[in-house]
Amino acid sequence: MSWAIYAMRGPGGVRRLEDIPEGYEPPSLGSADDVVAVVKEVAPGVDATKRSWLLLKSDDYDVEMTIGKGVEVRDITFYLNDGPRSIPVVMEISRRLGVTAYDTESGNFLTEESKPPVPPPLTDDEIKANKPKWWKFGRS
Repeated sequence: MSWAIYAMRGPGGVRRLEDIPEGYEPPSLGSADDVVAVVKEVAPGVDATKRSWLLLKSDDYDVEMTIGKGVEVRDITFYLNDGPRSIPVVMEISRRLGVTAYDTESGNFLTEESKPPVPPPLTDDEIKANKPKWWKFGRS
């Protein structure tokens, strides 16, 4: 399960996603090439083959990043595939781009102490559907 983090240059003083005024249009972060150049400074091994969907993988992080298909990049969504281990690279990219990163689960801005969402418990039907049958383990 990936963890979505939304980042943009919000109106001053906004600390939660829900406090962003309806209809607010974030200012430009630059072109896709500008944004990719900043990402490459932080994560030199980034796969930017597809400009709108960047892949950042190393021993320290596993992040997918969308910057949209427009001429100007106005916001970013990070998908952290390995939870809090990837927070430092997301925070550094956000800092360099001058954006605030928000945890989409809680609505709060991202910090080093942020935690990924906990998946909901399985329902009885899901447990039954995923429970292996004893005969599938084989018998000698």
